[in-house]
Amino acid sequence: MGISEVCGGSPAARIKLRRGVGLVLVARVYTSDVVLCGVCASSATSQFQRETLIKGWTSPRSVLFNPFYVASNVINKVQHKRKLRNQD
Repeated sequence: MGISEVCGGSPAARIKLRRGVGLVLVARVYTSDVVLCGVCASSATSQFQRETLIKGWTSPRSVLFNPFYVASNVINKVQHKRKLRNQD
């Protein structure tokens, strides 16, 4: 059983999130790979999705890749919930 790196709560499990930010001609990708409880994971996923959806469409590269980042975050959130259930 893991402990959340943010709040110290448990159960917690590892989750990987990505955020894409378009910078006109280039794009930056930020990755977070942390151990979080369910509440912290929901908050982090929402923040990463919101920033990707708002800031991630201003470069040609980010227009191509951001749909994959959004989808991968959704999949990773579902897998995270499953990991937390299996720890009980």
